[in-house]
Amino acid sequence: MSDTAAGTGAVPSPSGAPAAARPVGRLQRPARRLHRLVERVPAATWPEHLDIRIVAALVALAAVLRVPTIGRSYWVDEGISIGIAGHPVAQIPGLLRHDGSPPLFYVLLHYWIALTGTSEVATHVLPLVISLAVVVVAWWCGRTLAGRSAGLAAAALAATNPYLTWYATETRMYTLVCGLGLALVTFAVRASRSRRAADVAAAVVCATALDYTHNWGLYLTAAVAGVAGFQALRAGDRAAVRAVALAAAATLAAYLPWLPSLLEQARDTAAPWAVPPGVGDFFADPATLLGGTLGVLVVPALALGAAVTWRERRALGAQPGLVLLFGAGLATLAAGWLVAQGEPSWTVRYLAVAYGPLTLAAAVALAVTARGRAVLGAVCVACAAWEATGAVLPNPAAADAKSNVAAIAAAAAPDLLPGDLVVVAQTEQLAVLHHYLPGGLRYVTPTGPVGDPTYVDWRDLTSRLEHADVCATVLPAIGALAPGSTILVVDPLRPIGASSSQWSKAANGKVTAIGRLMASQPSLVATRSFIEGTSDPRPYSAVVGELYVKAAGPVTCPG
Repeated sequence: MSDTAAGTGAVPSPSGAPAAARPVGRLQRPARRLHRLVERVPAATWPEHLDIRIVAALVALAAVLRVPTIGRSYWVDEGISIGIAGHPVAQIPGLLRHDGSPPLFYVLLHYWIALTGTSEVATHVLPLVISLAVVVVAWWCGRTLAGRSAGLAAAALAATNPYLTWYATETRMYTLVCGLGLALVTFAVRASRSRRAADVAAAVVCATALDYTHNWGLYLTAAVAGVAGFQALRAGDRAAVRAVALAAAATLAAYLPWLPSLLEQARDTAAPWAVPPGVGDFFADPATLLGGTLGVLVVPALALGAAVTWRERRALGAQPGLVLLFGAGLATLAAGWLVAQGEPSWTVRYLAVAYGPLTLAAAVALAVTARGRAVLGAVCVACAAWEATGAVLPNPAAADAKSNVAAIAAAAAPDLLPGDLVVVAQTEQLAVLHHYLPGGLRYVTPTGPVGDPTYVDWRDLTSRLEHADVCATVLPAIGALAPGSTILVVDPLRPIGASSSQWSKAANGKVTAIGRLMASQPSLVATRSFIEGTSDPRPYSAVVGELYVKAAGPVTCPG
């Protein structure tokens, strides 16, 4: 520093020119001491090209943690995914009006299974590959927003995230939702900084893809637009306000072709199994999103780390886009929670839409300081160790962790011939049972015979269950069988759904009614029971089977 600069108190700028002089008084001393502390925080000391090797190592770690469950059996929702995606592409949007989802993932899955088949490993590779790509996307997003350390931190969080590990081997759209959410908020922050049309256009593309992947994508899209628009208004930046409005209009225009289907789904399908979430759910479930079963420790650790390093980050000015990231994540969760009070739809897997902004907020907030990086490192190590322990511990029911339908179907299949009847007491098990059981069987649910068992018709299901009389819907299908025919009845292992929900009462009531119906028929002879795959730990969606042979004689409705 020159004598002139030293005498005036001027601080050289990065270009070498002196900045405006600032008086040094008593109030400046704590900030100066903090500034000296921050200057001692080590930056990345390795060559920049090594970042790619580190990211490759993180992708490999993620693969090691996620591959062990790649052969896990399908559960209810996966059976529906496979069934719908197996139809011609032109039919998929119409089928989804009966189900409740947008079409993008199903179209992608359609072409995937055309190449790879419908085995568990074949279809699980798709979400697995997407989950590994999320690690790379997180690295790029964090690096773009806050530099090398933030990029590596975001990649490490993605590689060790138990939530991603769980859904990485599930044939559903949730890993894709996580990746698109990351990209959307990153391009939104870039657009707010650069004002480049390319960033705005990329944000619109990501938002549109997200909205066509999951209905909850609309919450994040609206949250990003709302927070960005509020920031622009607060700053009095009219150009930014116009850019946000144009981006929102373009996204809406791109979504308009699907809007009638969304309105039809909201009216007829919704999520009948859900109940309004409580206040505790608003905090507990997002914790699962960031740390799985360790979320109760991970989220407080991240929050405490962000609080402890707040002054250091302010001194560094290292909070690029943090308000938009955290605000969009929080607003997304709040929107989902509030809407679910009137139209229940809250469940942990839907929270994937908030993964991107919350993960990047953690990386941006903590990766710029030594203590923040220490917290991130501890979180990643703890999550990876927890997942690795679960992967190596012996578990005889590992393949049936989500559902044992495959085990039941394999045990019952030798006794079933084309034309035999499958009574699906729990309606939503229909598609996954059809996937695993032999071809040529007939299916009936509490609401009646099923023409296409590859999907579940959720339209007004609660009402249809409440008004269904199994003597009118199930008994005629049994009566139409010739003597010697076989009937497989598949029941849930335990009562299903939240006991307070109208759907749960209706669904469990019909399970009981079908049990009474079968037990009251003298012409039906029970021959075998199936409980395969129900040993502890019990599957998330467990079923049991009962095999009957029809003898001569009438079928009657129990009094």
